[in-house]
Amino acid sequence: MSVARPVQNTGKRIAALATSVAFGLPLIVGTSPAQAQETDRETIDHVLYWNEVALEAFRETGGTPGPLSRGGAMMNLAIYDVVNSIRPIGEPYLGEYGDLVGERDGALNAAIDHAAHNALSAAFPRLDFSDDLATARALPDEGSAEDRRLGREAGELSAAAIVQDREGDGSQDTIDYVPVLEPGHWRPAPGVPAAGAHWGGVRPFVLESGDQFRPDLPGGFDTLEALLASDFYADQVAEVHELGGADSTTRTEDQTEIARFWANDLDGTYKPVGHQYELARILIETHQPDATSYDTALLFTLQSVAMADASIAVWDSKYETDVDLWRPEHAIALADTDGNPLTEADPDWRTLSADVEGNSFSPSFPSYVSGHSGIAAAWGGAVIHYFGEDDLPFVATTEDPNTPGVTRYQPSISASVQEKADSRLYAGVHYSMDNDDALELGYALADYVTDHLG
Repeated sequence: MSVARPVQNTGKRIAALATSVAFGLPLIVGTSPAQAQETDRETIDHVLYWNEVALEAFRETGGTPGPLSRGGAMMNLAIYDVVNSIRPIGEPYLGEYGDLVGERDGALNAAIDHAAHNALSAAFPRLDFSDDLATARALPDEGSAEDRRLGREAGELSAAAIVQDREGDGSQDTIDYVPVLEPGHWRPAPGVPAAGAHWGGVRPFVLESGDQFRPDLPGGFDTLEALLASDFYADQVAEVHELGGADSTTRTEDQTEIARFWANDLDGTYKPVGHQYELARILIETHQPDATSYDTALLFTLQSVAMADASIAVWDSKYETDVDLWRPEHAIALADTDGNPLTEADPDWRTLSADVEGNSFSPSFPSYVSGHSGIAAAWGGAVIHYFGEDDLPFVATTEDPNTPGVTRYQPSISASVQEKADSRLYAGVHYSMDNDDALELGYALADYVTDHLG
């Protein structure tokens, strides 16, 4: 079920950020909402501002993680290169604009604003970000007129380089997915297209290819037939049957909350990718209250690029192999066809995963590996790399409409990643093997991305 709003200018909602409060949370790093309202508007971090604009673009666009994460990575890389040209924070990704803005802190905000605006406009051409740019540029700015002019020029150049680099990256390709109607193979629901079938072939930002970290078949089996016939597979199906059903009597109240809290599957939310963006902001507010735009530019670039490449790698595993594994709902309903005497068909079983009207559903793409888990692990690895430690407690929020106003305490970054992975088992849309192998993929990918980027 889609609850996405029609395309419109995002500036009206984002204009609230000019008062330093973003969607009920402080925009200014390290402040409470009440403090933020009293804080000088010059202290607004324009990197955080534009990442809130990106979340609104995610809400407006909806769909699978690939295009959202691609757009977020394009924006943050455009910001990163131009910020890095003013004050070095890492190796340049594509361009270096120090001849224009080197050591000009007064050019910083203009550079960020124009880089972000132009990159987002290219990544999400159906949306209009002109009001967002006007809001950002209307904020007080200590830079001179020359600083702002040079910042704009450098920001536009940085965005143009990123946009040109992503041309022909495969994101606009299409594939007619033809389901294999045999036991073990995923099949979409009637009338629902296979989502993102081409995304595993998109050119990554940092990885050499989408299959660079492709896992082997779950359980170490050589063929799908061997997997389906195994005790391992029967145990996997039995576990999700017991814990992930709408009418489960085994799943605890806390596990039910976990399933719903981490979902954000429905269009109109910031989606699973945007959820991680929000958690990165909460972490930096909590643990680095003196962060500057130089700090946040690095953090959001590392996490956004890791998630963008993870989206490609996960979708490679889902579609680009011989095993497009069926979801638990089909494994359970059609267990009498899998050739395994240890599985038992239950055609009335339904997932806990449901829309706001209570209709059960599974995402419309194959099960192995889990997107939530792989993308969260890539995020976690990148964020741990940035902070230099894992044990950073924080309070997570969510936009999922089935858990309005709920927050969850997380003792560490990796604990939040694990809880998000577990949520997909409790929601009934993934087996543990989907989640476990996706976590391994995501963390390995994050190590590679951060080693080569930051």
